[in-house]
Formats: sequence, structure tokens, C-alpha cells
Amino acid sequence: MASIFFILICGKSHSEENLTCNTSKPQNQRYGTVSRAECKHSNGTIFDAIKFQEKTILKDTRLFPDDANNDKSMRIYTSGSPSPSGCPEKLYLIDFNFKNPTVIAFGVKNACNEFHWASWGAKRSVIALKNNVQFKYENGKLTPPKQGLQLFNSIEPPHSSAAGGMTQDNAIPFAEDVQQIHSH
Repeated sequence: MASIFFILICGKSHSEENLTCNTSKPQNQRYGTVSRAECKHSNGTIFDAIKFQEKTILKDTRLFPDDANNDKSMRIYTSGSPSPSGCPEKLYLIDFNFKNPTVIAFGVKNACNEFHWASWGAKRSVIALKNNVQFKYENGKLTPPKQGLQLFNSIEPPHSSAAGGMTQDNAIPFAEDVQQIHSH
């Protein structure tokens, strides 16, 4: 469904150094315009990019939109890169409420990082992965849950280390700022 929507809103296409991109119609935000581009290199490599004021602020093999608050000023995308468990490697939070949008990669290393729900508050928001693993977002900072037994018991299996799954010690929650890419 998201792919159909993306195809329908695609506007311009450009080519640059063996790269062809279909870019969506820009949407206005408080501090500028946002668009999404699906790009393909001549070698067949495909990636998605989120652009703010025509500069790429997030790029991944594929980006799947998961949730947005009502005014679309904060968005969550799922990475197309799978983790060793075969699930999404990470999620991304983009907050357009700043002159320079905040872009944060987050999840639990070695786990299934499947978006479940978000509660968008005026001062603080809560973003939950499947099985209610909660991250808290406030003032441009995303706080992951504490590492330990409670997190380990909440995350999506596989848990058996004999089956190549994770152990409590390598179930590490993370929230990392994504460096902005300043190319077109």
C-alpha cells in the first residue's frame, strides 16, 4: 500500500552519475520542505532517501513509513536492512520541529525491531516496538529502555543461544543520532 502511495505521489526524476531517482512532491513543514526519493544506481543497487530542503537527511536500502503524528512533524521509518534475526535492523525517528531536523536510529541490537505503536505527546512521546519495548522521546533526545532481564524477556525471540539467537548480554538497546548527508 505504501509503495502504491509513493508511486502515485512521485514527481520529478533525475539522473546523476549513473543514479536515477524518483522524488515525491515536496510537503511543507515548519522550517522547509520534505520529500522522499527512491533511487537506483546503474549497477542495480536501490535505496530510499528522505530529503529536507532538497538535502538528504536519511538514506537506507529501503525505508518503510510506519507511523506519524497527526501533523506529520514527527515520523517513524523502518529500515529495509535486516538484522541477523531476519527482522528490521533498526527504526528511524525524524522530528521536523527543528530548523535542522532530528534524525535518530533506534532499536535493540540483535533483536526484531518491529514498530508497534506511538503515543505522540505535546512534551514527551513514547514509541514502542513489538512486545511493548518502549523508547521515550523528549526535547530532541530519544531514551532507550534499560538493558537487562526485563528487556530481554520483552523482545521478540529468537532467544536460544544454541539456535544462534541472542543472550541477555547482547540484547542492547540503542538510540543514535544519524549524521546528516549534505548531498542532493
